[in-house]
Amino acid sequence: MFNYKALLLVLLISAFTIALVFIGHWTNGVVIVDSLSLSVNKQLLYQSTTLLAAIVLMLVLRRVKRSTFDEYFRIGHISAAIKPEPWVGIQPKATENWYHFGRNFAVIISAVTALVIYFQLLKGNDLSAGKMVRILPFSMLFALTNSFVEESITRLGVVVALKNVLNDRQIALVSAVVFGTVHYWGNPGGIAGVLVAGFLGWLLAKSILETKGMFWAWLIHFLQDVIIFSALLSIN
Repeated sequence: MFNYKALLLVLLISAFTIALVFIGHWTNGVVIVDSLSLSVNKQLLYQSTTLLAAIVLMLVLRRVKRSTFDEYFRIGHISAAIKPEPWVGIQPKATENWYHFGRNFAVIISAVTALVIYFQLLKGNDLSAGKMVRILPFSMLFALTNSFVEESITRLGVVVALKNVLNDRQIALVSAVVFGTVHYWGNPGGIAGVLVAGFLGWLLAKSILETKGMFWAWLIHFLQDVIIFSALLSIN
């Protein structure tokens, strides 16, 4: 039987995801604090606006599917069993679980993200160690809010909307498509950005589904965003 509630929720999530791109363009050039750079000013407005949007969506999801929302909107079991996915090399040993995989993957994907960001943004730019230190608090703050916003909308939102409608593998793939597509206009961007973000979207949705919580998804996303925001703020 066709599930109209799930369809409407997915359409709402898609609208919120697309809105992130438009808000990003709208906040270009806006100055809130004169003493701060344009890039920091942009993020101050962008992060506060999108955080409010994410909270609104979370309230809608909790109202419509409260039990499912409450089941996944928490830290979860960070040492839960991980289901094998041989097609991408996920073949855990009998003694390995999400604690081991999440920790190791956080290091690997951070290295990949740093490499992509270097070639897309940093190569050829003179980096100042002093500036990097000054912008680090902003990078961490924006990474914290941005990772929460994107995980809430494109990951948790998809899981809550489609749980018990599609199987877990299909839900993770939907999250990958939603998250990957919007990153064509993001950082990292282009086809490389779509592929990296799409894979990350799939994996983090898998983590939420299997651990029944957001710990690994939010933490791994946060680490990537620290790298990305540090690069963006250092060249602007």
